[in-house]
Amino acid sequence: MSTATATPTVMDTAVLEEVVHWVKTLTAVGVSPDAAAKVTTKILLAANADDNETDDFWSESDEDLDDMDDDE
Repeated sequence: MSTATATPTVMDTAVLEEVVHWVKTLTAVGVSPDAAAKVTTKILLAANADDNETDDFWSESDEDLDDMDDDE
């Protein structure tokens, strides 16, 4: 059995401010905070992936933000 270990990550302050703004904007238009966090995490992970295949990321599932709310 393997266990995942956390890897420290450094995020530029400007990027962090944009992420906070993005999440606040999503929640302001009615997206739940959990769904906003999930979609933001997926976008950041896709942007930082070693094999950055964005086509696979976007076509992996065609769920929208409303579907993410249902995952809770």
